[in-house]
Amino acid sequence: MTNELGDFLRARRTNPALASADGADPRRRTSGLRREEVAAASGISVDYYTRLEQGRVGHPSDAVLEALARALRLSRDARDHLFRLRPGVASVRTGSEDPGVRAGSDDPGARARLAALVEAVSPNPAYILDRLSTMVAANAEGLALYAGIGDLAPADRNTCRYLMTDPRARDRFVEWEEIARGAVAHLRSANADDLSNPDLQSLTSELRSRSPLFDGWWNEHLVERRRGSLRHLRTDEGDVVARRYDVLYLPDDGLRMTLWYAG
Repeated sequence: MTNELGDFLRARRTNPALASADGADPRRRTSGLRREEVAAASGISVDYYTRLEQGRVGHPSDAVLEALARALRLSRDARDHLFRLRPGVASVRTGSEDPGVRAGSDDPGARARLAALVEAVSPNPAYILDRLSTMVAANAEGLALYAGIGDLAPADRNTCRYLMTDPRARDRFVEWEEIARGAVAHLRSANADDLSNPDLQSLTSELRSRSPLFDGWWNEHLVERRRGSLRHLRTDEGDVVARRYDVLYLPDDGLRMTLWYAG
């Protein structure tokens, strides 16, 4: 039986940066904060907090989760993720109920609509990703951002996999580490309501085996919803150019469109 809430709390509590932010002795052997410290900062007993990490609390209250979010210094996205992990909140999805996993794969009308959307903004690079960060539509410029990804079968055009395993990603994206960490964080955020989904499990298992960095970042339970930002790209000629991107969340469940333009 999975214990996503407990795993998330433990990962955030043991983050070394959390102890540094609280001014803890850098020589301490414990990474991050002790259970006693989180419990005290949250106003709950150590026993209750321990049972939370062990998955033995049925339905922690909003007040408790809010207090934990403050004690662990969670971002807005991580705080929302914490609430979604509360037992009884997450919904179980199946492939037939969730068009966001492979949106439009069996619907020619949907595929055509998504393709027309990205073509409409050409020559600006644009692509549409599903919950697993797989491209379900992209214009030629969008594919060109990820050198070689257009040569793959459509089902294999996964931007998270590309960032973590294709060496060309480090050349293309100057802020590669920040972008790659963000991709891992969004992958967890986008699938928070069904982290046991077989397709997600297959992808994360593959990336854990192929990328030690992915394995470490996934174990940190990073959570961040993709938003717009300014990034620097290295062109095929070796020049570095500034480009801004925005992320638009579409009505179709789980889909998001990324649009790049001059910074």
